[in-house]
Amino acid sequence: MAHEGEGNYLSDSVTVNTIYGHLKDNQLDSAIAHIKGMGDDKTVAQAWVSVQCDINNIKHDPKLSAQIGNAGVDFMLEKGFKVGAAMLLHNISAFFMPNFDENVDPSSLPTILDAARRQVPLRQEAGQPGPLMWAYWDLGVAELAAGNANEAIQALEEGVKIAQEQDDKNSAAWCEIFIGKAKVKYRPELKAEGESQMRDAAQVIRDTGQDWEKESITQILQSAGLH
Repeated sequence: MAHEGEGNYLSDSVTVNTIYGHLKDNQLDSAIAHIKGMGDDKTVAQAWVSVQCDINNIKHDPKLSAQIGNAGVDFMLEKGFKVGAAMLLHNISAFFMPNFDENVDPSSLPTILDAARRQVPLRQEAGQPGPLMWAYWDLGVAELAAGNANEAIQALEEGVKIAQEQDDKNSAAWCEIFIGKAKVKYRPELKAEGESQMRDAAQVIRDTGQDWEKESITQILQSAGLH
């Protein structure tokens, strides 16, 4: 979701304008140097995520947000901040997909897929089931956006397994609804099964989800020709 105004910066306007200016001028090294000069390693790590988000949310530029985000991944891995690297990778893929798998710029798909695929092993190493489940969800939606139905289903089924192990019905349903959509869009022999899967998952989310989730579910169903 886009934000406007000073109060909505995760960092601050001066920092974002400076770094964004460097990126617009194709001076990535200068942008990196500016962030690295903002404090100790933990301060820099936090600032990197904030700047990445601000460039997307305030400057509305997911491509340059991804560019500085990928540079941040290198920094995080160098310093051993694997969870921070995973957060940056999640943002890279998510910022290109505000409508999930719909209306994704084809030229951005390699960046999206690379980020989603790199996030999963980092989340596996961290050993946190919730974030790992959502990493598989990120990957599944990215693969679906690219038209890779089998890969999407495989990733999302991994997400379902983790969610079920945690007795997290809502998260499992978020995976199930896109498994169903992959079948509806790309597996004609499984279309009826996919439609049923989408409707069942949608009902779980309506029963357990927040208002924004319920609104999103309506859009997801409509994108597959369902109501």
